[in-house]
Amino acid sequence: MMNISHKTIQLNATTLIISSGVGLTGEMASHVLPDGGRLDMNSQLTGFGMPTLQDTDVSALRTLAQTYFDAAYEMDAEKFASIFHPSSSVTKVAEDGTLSVTPIANWLAAVRNAKAPQQQGSQREDQILSIDAESDLALVKVKLRVPPRSFTDLLSCLKVNGSWKIAQKVMTSNA
Repeated sequence: MMNISHKTIQLNATTLIISSGVGLTGEMASHVLPDGGRLDMNSQLTGFGMPTLQDTDVSALRTLAQTYFDAAYEMDAEKFASIFHPSSSVTKVAEDGTLSVTPIANWLAAVRNAKAPQQQGSQREDQILSIDAESDLALVKVKLRVPPRSFTDLLSCLKVNGSWKIAQKVMTSNA
């Protein structure tokens, strides 16, 4: 019988659930904090065979998020296209309450017709809320403002041929 314990840590509105137990491997290896720091689970759970996220991956995911913010502020479809996988899509709850899944090519076409916050003279508001990653999978949670709305986006990323790409964007917004 395996003894597993869980610990929940609240970090600036980010909750981590840490599991540990005899023979447990492959659990969340690290978590990037909103201020850019990293919580490395191995420092608290030594001897459990847990892999660590490479600093280069954290840096690459932060760069991907920054490119995402730049593209949103400039409404630059080509910049967005550089970080989205060609088969990705954008998912949200539509105004009528139904699930809306838009292929990335259609979403990029809409971006090309949108007015950029930069052109409107809007002040830039964006932040990385969290980055969770394991192996070739990552979830980047971001918050940004594209007037008149504020968005919270979950960017599901995969490391494809050595490069991080957004495979799925799930979003919500409010005025």
